[in-house]
Amino acid sequence: MFLQLPSTSRVPALFPTTPEGASAGAELVTSDGRVLALTAARLVGDAGGGIARLVLEQTFANHDSEILKVTYRMPLPADGAVSGYEFVIGERTVKGVVDKKRAARERFERAIASGHTAALLEQERAEIFTQQIGNIPAGERVVARITIDQRLAWLPEGEWELRFPTVIGPRYIGTPDSIDDAKATHVKVTAQPLTVTFQIGLTISDAITAGAKPTSPTHALTHQGTQITLATGARLDRDIVVRWPVAAAAPGLALNVARRQAGDAYGLITIVPPARAAKATPVARDLLVLLDTSGSMGGAPLDKAQQVVALMIDSLGGEDRLELIEFSDSPKRWRDEPAQADAKTKAAAIKWVRSRVASGGTEMRAAVIEALTTLRIGAQRQVVLVTDGYVGGEQQILEALHRKLPRSCRLHVLGVGSAVNRSLATALSRAGRGAEVIVGPDEDAERGAKRLLDRTKLPMLTNVEIAGSALQRHAPEKLPDVFEGAPLVAALMVAPEGGELVVRGQLAEGTWEQRITVPARQLGEGNQAIAALYGRERVADVEAHAMFESVNDEIEELGLMFQIATKMTSWVAVDDSRILEGPSRDELVPQELPYGTSAAAFGLRAVSAGFDAAFDLGEIPPPLARAPMPAPAAAYSAPPGGVRTQAGSFGRRESYAESVEDKLGSELGEFSEEEPTGRTEPELNQPMAARAPTAGPQQVAPPPQEASIEERLRQAAPKPRSIVPEPAPLPSKGKYLHGRPSTLAYAVYLSILIVLALLWYFLR
Repeated sequence: MFLQLPSTSRVPALFPTTPEGASAGAELVTSDGRVLALTAARLVGDAGGGIARLVLEQTFANHDSEILKVTYRMPLPADGAVSGYEFVIGERTVKGVVDKKRAARERFERAIASGHTAALLEQERAEIFTQQIGNIPAGERVVARITIDQRLAWLPEGEWELRFPTVIGPRYIGTPDSIDDAKATHVKVTAQPLTVTFQIGLTISDAITAGAKPTSPTHALTHQGTQITLATGARLDRDIVVRWPVAAAAPGLALNVARRQAGDAYGLITIVPPARAAKATPVARDLLVLLDTSGSMGGAPLDKAQQVVALMIDSLGGEDRLELIEFSDSPKRWRDEPAQADAKTKAAAIKWVRSRVASGGTEMRAAVIEALTTLRIGAQRQVVLVTDGYVGGEQQILEALHRKLPRSCRLHVLGVGSAVNRSLATALSRAGRGAEVIVGPDEDAERGAKRLLDRTKLPMLTNVEIAGSALQRHAPEKLPDVFEGAPLVAALMVAPEGGELVVRGQLAEGTWEQRITVPARQLGEGNQAIAALYGRERVADVEAHAMFESVNDEIEELGLMFQIATKMTSWVAVDDSRILEGPSRDELVPQELPYGTSAAAFGLRAVSAGFDAAFDLGEIPPPLARAPMPAPAAAYSAPPGGVRTQAGSFGRRESYAESVEDKLGSELGEFSEEEPTGRTEPELNQPMAARAPTAGPQQVAPPPQEASIEERLRQAAPKPRSIVPEPAPLPSKGKYLHGRPSTLAYAVYLSILIVLALLWYFLR
């Protein structure tokens, strides 16, 4: 059913391409008005004291007469722990267990082969999970329940914030990224709204400030007492954000402890330093803004990023210095050297920021390395990465940050968009000992800028240490600085019999120290979400060292110990009560486009039904199996309430002729270990523009003379157990100037190609 890719360390270019050899990591599909298996989604749970225990319920229904297997690649909170899984079918509730990833998949596959209804939940990234439910009987439905323990974010305005994702944005996959990156992040996307909507039922246990009420910058809420629901069902196209004001945290320490049935005890400690007694002398800042201007940022994300960055620049003082770097296919500096932030310079910088246009790929690793190359003695080095995070290869970016980040430097992440890649944003801010701030398309830019500026100014408490007789370990291992209005929350492993904790840090006027008594806990006593969150934090610490040593065994051990999903452990549930027999079919639930974006922003175009083979999670969808058809102009319009983005801004716009001729011809060689005949290695490594003739418009190389376009399309279509075909020989340069046709020949060829393609499309 699928073309098999040869073993290689490079990822072949997936349609559509951006810089040569890179891709959007997604493909556009159409639902054709079909009723999908996913019919309902609901989030219920309790939140309070900085913790939420949530249950995501998803209903899958089999509308056909055949047995159904459904696959749904979906987002879950990157900072949460998936600590429970079960499904309900008929009157039976089937509990899941955590097992090693390979063992869980083998058990799932055996159950499916034996005719049992079974489910598997695997983590691909910190926020990307794949759920498979097999052998759903005809006419029946399955309700899957996923339990998530999640830390809440504390906002300086005195509010708790819950942010829950509902959509995965397509990821840019660059040429250095691995095949595993492409497989783990690839999604199918539909431009049409899904028929399913999202409901929420949240109970808040905090005492809400008198006269105030819960709010949301993303959805309309209704509330009755402590119960919060959505006014209407939400589309699966953006994060759901709920905020509620409570009394500001009092200075000192707050501790919440729980003990598992296994005997270990864990806690969450909140550190709130006292208000600054006197105005501290500000330290000069070197502020460097890394602005993502790749195609996926087109429209609402870039508009919001420009607003926030302009506000940040305007806040700088005369002693501060400013650097600006935009990046897409490569990093580009505003000025060669850091500039003193006087009024004239700030005005010029803001004008430059507002003039940026989104286009191209997302080569973030090169941009991060570029940002960490200069330092100034006596200044705070603050790097602010502004991005939607739609990029794969997170581990390579983290490796570069760990290797290059100076001790005196902090890297903060400003995530902009309706569905920011929290896997990347959270990990980068953690590794950079900085802050993560998310601003959606409809959220207040000034408020987001203030939150970020508060964390780039002089910190309240530095060099934080936790010790004491009760402490066994804390996570994160590297405790960040504490800023005014932004308490530090850390996860702890503590002695079950209790003891004392001592927290020390450095204030501007001297040393700050606080002590707190840890009470003894009985088996099973306390909020069990605390243990799962400690396990999640420990996994994040271990993953941060993945570039230095093999850590898979330790991650696997932590997943099994805390019964949480990790990249090495999965949830599996099997119903052994009955055996099903008969034909079955597979269905994959696609993603909606993130709110505020369009298909053109990601370079996505409609895929011909003749080439739209079923997506196998074990394989990368081969580019040669699907030739993109030209999308109608309507496909590039903005979603309701969104902002239209630049057509083709995620990558190089290609005509249909370019797509068929170049992809089915010359790029076949990119999948082979050997160089294609007639092209040298230096020529292959050049960008497309560099291979164009020196004069006149870039023209398209002709197809091989010995094969018609129909024959080439037929050969490229997916076949059972087929392999990637050998590259077709390129035409000799004796027939065409520089291997390309004349203008007249090109026009004739293009006309024939379009006619043949249209005939094939309507008669296939």
